[in-house]
Amino acid sequence: MIRWILKGMLRDKSRSLFPFLVVAVGVALTVGLLGFMDGVFMGMIDMTAKLDTGHIRFVNKPFYEEEHLLPMDRALAGQKKTLAWLREHGDPRIQWSPRIRWGAIMDIPDEEGNTLSQTPVIGMAVQLLDPQSPERKRLQLEQSVIKGKIPSRSKQILVGYQLAETLKLTIGDTATLMGQTFDGGLATDNYTVSGFIRFGVAAMDKKMVLIDLGDAQQTFYMENMVTDWLGFLPRSVAYGDYEKIKQRIEQGLAALIKNPPEDWASDDEPIVLSILDQRNLGEIIKKFELIRGIIVMIFSFLMVLVLWNAGLINGIHRYGEMGLRLAMGETHKALMASLALEAFAVGLAGAMAGCLVGGTVVYFLQEVGVDMGDAMAQSGLMVNDVVRGRLSVEGFIRGIVPGMTASVAGSLIASLAIFQRSEANLFRELETG
Repeated sequence: MIRWILKGMLRDKSRSLFPFLVVAVGVALTVGLLGFMDGVFMGMIDMTAKLDTGHIRFVNKPFYEEEHLLPMDRALAGQKKTLAWLREHGDPRIQWSPRIRWGAIMDIPDEEGNTLSQTPVIGMAVQLLDPQSPERKRLQLEQSVIKGKIPSRSKQILVGYQLAETLKLTIGDTATLMGQTFDGGLATDNYTVSGFIRFGVAAMDKKMVLIDLGDAQQTFYMENMVTDWLGFLPRSVAYGDYEKIKQRIEQGLAALIKNPPEDWASDDEPIVLSILDQRNLGEIIKKFELIRGIIVMIFSFLMVLVLWNAGLINGIHRYGEMGLRLAMGETHKALMASLALEAFAVGLAGAMAGCLVGGTVVYFLQEVGVDMGDAMAQSGLMVNDVVRGRLSVEGFIRGIVPGMTASVAGSLIASLAIFQRSEANLFRELETG
């Protein structure tokens, strides 16, 4: 019987080829689309964490509430003691990095010291000078500096390449930064342009510059102070766990505020934020998961609908076979189980083929990517210009399960018709066929 069923499936294309193609196409589209969406979304989270928020952020509440003004006087002091506390009370998987967010006017003088051009810039101070600094690897500075080199000594600056083009800068030019000191005074300092950097985010390439953390502390009179502590987690940690990690740190925060380091100001009140609490990413995640669920449901429904119709059409010219098998003593339930097993086998083969095709497309997007810099430039989102896919086990499961379920469900719904016809009528159709 098994050999007979297998021969029938191979010889009758309507029983195997068409359902196979439907499942394969449906699974390939599902895997490909979900892989692309996951890649764009996780790329946005990864880019936002590296360049802006970290996965976990420890910041002074007064600074956070007015961070659009970059109030340097609300920075947190006690850099070493704060780091020791974070390491003691934070998740051991977190790698903490201090940063200073600052804003200034960047003035480019000529040979006589007169202003050639100037523009407001947004700056970030990170640990640049130490070759072993994790920030250099995290920001991919070796690959991102497209001209010049990473600062190797004090008072050197990296400039976004589009900003450099606007100001007509060359390597070795002097740039004067004019901003606000910690105590509200005017900060001015000269820096030498050491390189042009491509962040991969159009908005940052036009306005962002990088300097060393120690230089920023000297320029803005912020010795032993930083504006942010950013915590970075391994990629293996799901974003659903960020809230639990944040809450674990918050448990000991009240005691720290009651007995703060002696360098803190009396009104300092640090808070802990996850990346989902910032830049509206929490709401974006909810919408993303909703859209992803809808897409899976739509493809599953369409596959069930198509396979149901295919099963009905296929069942019509198989009524004679069903009658013969019933006449030979096979029960209705056993017959339905046999049909479901056929559908399962075809669905499994189609799902594997769909995963192969869809996975190949996603792998290409993951390794090569698609340059969408012009489309993303005006989006306001911190997304890399090169959009990549993301190959994951979850993506394959979300494609395979609906594909196989649709195949079996379509076959079962179609085979219910045999209960509405008598065995004699089914067998008579074999004689007339």
